[in-house]
Order: sequence, then structure tokens, then C-alpha cells
Amino acid sequence: MFSYSGNAIKAASYSRLSREDGDKIESYSIRNQKDLIADYASQKGIRIVEEYTDDGYSGVNFERPSFQRMIEDVKKKKINCIIVKDLSRLGRNYIETGRYIERIFPFLGVRFIAITDHYDSADESGDADQIIIPFKNLINDAYCRDISIKIRSQLDVKRKNGKFIGSFAAYGYLKDPNDKNHLIIDEYAAEIVRTIFGLKLNGLSSQRISEKLDEMNIAPPLEYKRKCGLNFNSGFRSGRNPKWTVVTVNRILHNELYVGTMVQGKNRKINYKVKESRPIEETDWIRVPETHEAIIQKPIFDTVQRLTELDTRTAPTSEGVYILSGFLRCGDSGQNMIHRSVVKNGKTYGYYYCSTYKRGDGCSPHNISEAKLKDNVLLLIKREIGLVLRAEKILSLAKNVTNKKSV
Repeated sequence: MFSYSGNAIKAASYSRLSREDGDKIESYSIRNQKDLIADYASQKGIRIVEEYTDDGYSGVNFERPSFQRMIEDVKKKKINCIIVKDLSRLGRNYIETGRYIERIFPFLGVRFIAITDHYDSADESGDADQIIIPFKNLINDAYCRDISIKIRSQLDVKRKNGKFIGSFAAYGYLKDPNDKNHLIIDEYAAEIVRTIFGLKLNGLSSQRISEKLDEMNIAPPLEYKRKCGLNFNSGFRSGRNPKWTVVTVNRILHNELYVGTMVQGKNRKINYKVKESRPIEETDWIRVPETHEAIIQKPIFDTVQRLTELDTRTAPTSEGVYILSGFLRCGDSGQNMIHRSVVKNGKTYGYYYCSTYKRGDGCSPHNISEAKLKDNVLLLIKREIGLVLRAEKILSLAKNVTNKKSV
């Protein structure tokens, strides 16, 4: 199968490096790998027609750009030989690595050489190597798993010590240039965060806040990071003129980071072979208070959390929420009451309906006038104030009586 003459061999030099796999940068550097492969090819009279490099890609995943490009070139008959420094450069997933060596490469007619492991698929006399290779692949896989566990443990220790380990600081903060695991305030963005909390306290809905920020020509967080020169990429970017969204506003309003509490460990990778992460139960998040300067005071943050739990949606033409929004519950179903306006004889009348009835999920078609409701609420407030004043008066009289008796 591999009866190519020296000139007929069209070899590819493949190099890979990943700190995530625990690779030693000095000995595994891309330059060292390329030099070793070039020297080996020169000694064997093999012609290198293309170099492929995946710098910063883990060996457990074969969806690497240069590796996939190399495989496509193999299919196009541009390459019939692949040379690597050692088996771990090809991959650290023993199942996938074995599949390529034992099935895919032979099927595609590719000669595979791992220099320091002394493996050459064209050498039919190396039966011992055929037995040892699977064990070496298994060791490479186990090594990668061990490194993954150690790295995860180290990161958890940092999280529990309140050290920030993210790639980018949240909107309103910057990484401390003197300590990348500590956050400092970004004054411009922090002022926008304070504005958002202030607008919420003034009764604006998250939708109206996002619209107001756009009206003020304030760049949303992702765009702001790019304008600051950060190499930040996200699938959430849309169009040439990104807008603030309700999701973005709510994410800021609920972020405990702004009160000085570091919250991390919200997601965890499924395992060292799968990059996808799964969300962690909130009770298992790692919270460390007072790790950095707060942008929002705790009482303000807590008040906003209570407000966001209420139904505070607004009409498109309204600046603020209705005065009783979020406080009304249907006496029958216990669900929220929804405000609706009706125009009659040129006048606008407000009513509250049960949300369950409006969705067609049950309850009866009853409603209550907004004007009557306000009158009744005001009457009850006055009554409560009157009771407090009477209580103060009674306490004052009792105090006077006690003082006279003591005299």
C-alpha cells in the first residue's frame, strides 16, 4: 500500500500545541516540532509539501481547523503521508486516535509517521509497535484526563478564594493590570450600570430602559468591549448597529458582581473530552463577598430584585409602569391582574383583568375599575395612617399618666 518512491511521497508536517493538555511549552513548541519533522524528512529523503499547525487546540477534540484542512487535502490526493513529532500531537483521545491510525489513514492510503514514538505505518516488520501503540494512546488519554482534573481543582481553589478567572471582566469592571484575578471599576461603564439601576427604581420596565439607552446612543456591553480594543467575539452580535436588549438589561440588574460579590462556577464542562458545559444549581455556585469595590449599594440591589419579581410591564406609549403593577392578584385564581384601557365617548378608562381569564385558562370574566381601586387603596392607606396616629396619641397619653403617678 505504501510503496511510494521518495519523490512520490507527498508528506504533510502536522504540529499541535495546547496548554490545556498540559503540554510543556519549551519542549513541545511549534517551532521545535516543525524543526524535528523537517530534519527527519530530510534524512529519509521525504518531501514536505505542506505544513499544518493547530496552536492552542486540545488533543481530545479532532475538530481542529488545520487538522480538518489536512484531512480534506488527503481526500483530494494532495497528501499521502502525515508526519508528527509523537502520537500525542495527533491526538489524546485514544479511541479517535486509534480510529485514525488503524482505520481512516489505511483506508485513505496515508502513511503515518510518529517520530519519537518510532512508529511508521509503512514498516510492516514493526508488529511489536502495532501492539504498543494502543497502550501509548491510552496513556496519552489518561494523562490528558489527569491534567484536566488538576486544572479544574486549581480553578475551583481560585474561585473559592474570590479570584476572578474569566477571560473578560463583566460590564462595569476591568481586570486589574497589576493582578489579572482582581477587578477594578471601569468608571464610564459603571456610570451606565448606576443609570440602569436608577431607571429601574424610577419605575421603568426593562424594555423601556433598553430603549432609553439606545436613545442616549450608549453602546451595549459587547460593542463597548470591542470599541475598547478587546478581542471579544460572541454570537449575540446582530447587525451593524447593535441595540440594548431586555436580556442584557436584566442580566445587569440581577448580577451580584455589582455589590462586590464574586459569583463563579455557574457552569461546568461535561467532561474533559466534551467542550459543552452544563448549568450548575444556583445553590452550588461559588459566592465570595467583598472581593472588589461595589458599583451598587446592597440595599438598592435588593430593592431592584424585589421590583423585578413584580409584573412591571408597560404600554408602548408609557414611560413608567402603572402605579399598582405587580401588586394585584386575582382573589379567585391568585394570578396577576393585567391593566387594560378602554376608550368611551372620548374618555379613557382603566380596568384590571385576571391574567388567567385573558389567556383563556379559566377564571371568570370579572374586572375592577382602576379609578375605584385607587380610591379604595387610598382610603385604606388613610385608615392605616389614622390607626398609627391614634396609637401614637394613646401612647403619649399613657406616658403622661405614668409621669403624673410617679410625681
